[in-house]
Amino acid sequence: MDRTHEASGPVVVQVRERGRFTIPAEICRQMGIKEGDVFSLIQLGDTLIATRKTLVAPEIAGAIEALMEEEGATLGDLLDGLEEQREAYVREE
Repeated sequence: MDRTHEASGPVVVQVRERGRFTIPAEICRQMGIKEGDVFSLIQLGDTLIATRKTLVAPEIAGAIEALMEEEGATLGDLLDGLEEQREAYVREE
C-alpha cells in the first residue's frame, strides 16, 4: 500500500539548539525523505508547513553533461563557445 499520500495524526517534535527539529524516521521512510533534501517553509498564522523543494541546478548540470557527451564536446569547447558569444555580444552593443 502506497502510504506517501496518506494523512496521519499530529506528531510532536521538540525544537533543539539553533531552531532544529527532527522529522521522525517513520515519516521520513514513508515520504522518502533523505539527508540533504531541501524544504520550503511557509508560515500560516501559528502553523508551519514544510514542502519539499526540487533543486534544478543538478538536473540542468546532468542535462548539459549528457549533451556534451552526445556531441563529444569538452569543457574547453564550452568555455571557448562562451567566450565567442561574449565577444559577439560586446560587438553588438
